[in-house]
Amino acid sequence: MKIIETLDWILDKNDKRINGEEEYLLNIDFIHSLGLKCDCVGWSTLDLQNPRADEILSAIDSFCKKNGWRARGIYTRKYADYTSDWYEMVPTTFKDNTLCDSYECESEQGETVKIYNLRAHHELRPSPKRWSLESMLVPERFRDACVRHGITDVDFCWAKDKGKYQAEQYFHLYCNYQIPTIASCRDITVEDKERIEALGGHLPQIAGIFYKLQQSDFQDCYLESNIPECNIAHAYLQRIYSPMFGEPYVDCVKNKFLIHKDFAQKLLQEKAISESDLMPAMVVKELPSGYILSHTVIPDRPIVSCLQKSITEYEKLKNTKRPLRLISEKDALKLLRFEKKERKEDFKKAFPKAKAVDIAETNYAPVLPYYMIANGGYLSDEYELLPYDIATEENKLFAQELLTEELLDAKPDGIVIAKCPDGDKILLCSDGKVIRFSHEQPVATEEWVSLAQFVADVIHE
Repeated sequence: MKIIETLDWILDKNDKRINGEEEYLLNIDFIHSLGLKCDCVGWSTLDLQNPRADEILSAIDSFCKKNGWRARGIYTRKYADYTSDWYEMVPTTFKDNTLCDSYECESEQGETVKIYNLRAHHELRPSPKRWSLESMLVPERFRDACVRHGITDVDFCWAKDKGKYQAEQYFHLYCNYQIPTIASCRDITVEDKERIEALGGHLPQIAGIFYKLQQSDFQDCYLESNIPECNIAHAYLQRIYSPMFGEPYVDCVKNKFLIHKDFAQKLLQEKAISESDLMPAMVVKELPSGYILSHTVIPDRPIVSCLQKSITEYEKLKNTKRPLRLISEKDALKLLRFEKKERKEDFKKAFPKAKAVDIAETNYAPVLPYYMIANGGYLSDEYELLPYDIATEENKLFAQELLTEELLDAKPDGIVIAKCPDGDKILLCSDGKVIRFSHEQPVATEEWVSLAQFVADVIHE
């Protein structure tokens, strides 16, 4: 098992966060002198597996002592190169415009449970989703697989779809098998000398240099003896806070669903879930040094009649014909023109008409109408349409990367047209669809039925 450590860090001057352009520049110049990159205010990320990590940490220490600065950071620890019989479900968050409203349903404990109503057509990739830490929703393909395989470990409550368009539906997920404990490591401070020494790695060195760890993020662990015999298990952990003012309240901090590898494999084979939606769960025989074992609670859930009613309403909707949400090229081009007019600084000039014939004879011909409005630009904070010359260069590099990809059975047949800040690439496929291809794993994480649909959806995101 390999420990992966990461440190996000920044320098503070005179016991305060940096203020003023001059101090920002001093901070940034120091970071650049270390051969590192940073954002506009001086936050930098240090991969502690870097052979120069000790040298860089020592340089930070020397700089702070010499100039009267202090270092503050966020420490993250994950594990790699281990095998597990269990996978943890990794949800993404619903888009802001997906959630309509919610209603209260009677619960088994005599209280009420919140059930969400959605406009499901806004979700482009069916996958496990959440809106708050208390919620976990799965697409109907996941529920269908559970029903098909006779899985009784979980129950479902339909999240009513109030959208006008046909779309894959979502269900609140409730589990019948609870994991009684979670081994976690939270809220580490530089003053926690004993725990820091027990945790090891680079933490003791960091604690000797940094005046504050404003956040620490460790991968959770589960005791092997506490995992029930089932296909899907649940761990729900609450922490009770007592604020200085007002009544104490409960904040859910852990809501984890684990899937046994055998059933996870079936879900993957049937495309009911994607590899990016799962991560191997760290199941251990003994409590790791420095970790704390916390007892979980059984979360409240809707009464059976509420669950049954929701499924009846879902089946009624499935038998109702609704229109497909399709965007024409004319609509997408009109939207792009409007967006460029509103955000001129985010878009480049139109592609020269005299050179348009060069593109018309290439695989990039479907993108030409968009280039004739803007030869590149930010469709949103998340998606950048690449200028034609840059797109073709990125496409050559991507093709080379695919040649070395050994784990990909079927390589995507498409061209790079856009990119995301995290390194994901947007491909226009030969069948006209558009996909988001992950930089972490060789899989498509989102899909649009057409280039027009992609442009319209990401602008509206």
